Amino acid sequence: MPRDELVLPGHFGFLANIVTRSYPASSLITRETLGWQPSQPRLLADLDNGNYFPAA
Repeated sequence: MPRDELVLPGHFGFLANIVTRSYPASSLITRETLGWQPSQPRLLADLDNGNYFPAA
């Protein structure tokens, strides 16, 4: 759905401003608190491997 349609009040109403924003996240707090280090591929790399659906 094009971004200009998402900001229309009729589609998401008062939530349109929240839905159209980018909220970056980090695992830094989890890594520091629990001493955790990821051992698997990142999501996009894992998806590119074709493990979830056939690659086009």
